[in-house]
Amino acid sequence: MESVDRVFARDLAAARHTVDSGGGSYVVTPGGAWCRGLFIVGAVTECRGSSDLVQARIADPTGTFRVTANWQSPDAVETLGCIEPPAFVAVTGRAVLVGSGRGAHATVEAEALCAVSRTVRDLWVLEAAGATLDRLEALRAAIGGGGDERAATALRLYGTTEEEIREMAGTVRTALASVRPDLIVGEIVPVAGRDLLLSALEKGGGMRGVGVEDAVAAGVRSGLSAREARRALEELLAAGECYQPASGMIKLI
Repeated sequence: MESVDRVFARDLAAARHTVDSGGGSYVVTPGGAWCRGLFIVGAVTECRGSSDLVQARIADPTGTFRVTANWQSPDAVETLGCIEPPAFVAVTGRAVLVGSGRGAHATVEAEALCAVSRTVRDLWVLEAAGATLDRLEALRAAIGGGGDERAATALRLYGTTEEEIREMAGTVRTALASVRPDLIVGEIVPVAGRDLLLSALEKGGGMRGVGVEDAVAAGVRSGLSAREARRALEELLAAGECYQPASGMIKLI
């Protein structure tokens, strides 16, 4: 399985170069990140598109990611279409640099996504901050003639200075300030998709009856992908937890 990196939006948005290495293309940021597979978490602030292509803006404490989902990832397209901004989401996808030179901009092509809680967002900020500070240390070492090959390449591409490294470290501190000081990570207990959907339907009028698409959307808001929500709905129907009083309608027993 390909590894995924965590990078803040401001660093990715400043990327203007790609590097081919090991049979793959990486978007390289001024902060020293080599981005191919990405895992980002933030708040969806804008979402628009069609059944074939959805474009969204997802904000973290440092800036905004441009995210697209297209026909190659139909589950991501449908899931994103069910989420009403603002809402926290986690996205796994691929970094792509569109255009060239000063007009270039980085996007994240979503392969999978789901709604998440504020706690998940805060945990992601902590992990992204740690990864960013490690890269900045490598950049500082590269300025002094040390560091690893990736840091040396980023330094060559952007000519990053000590002052810019301090500014990027300040951005990390700003991001960390957004994490709730009373963040508590409790025991993580896996919950079956059908149980998540059943709970969502019980809260969302399932006893009175809802449309199938509304039931799927309720599953997405509870943290399932659209595909997982449809599968959970089939399981609830098979288990007799709900039935279809009319075509396109779902009603809990």
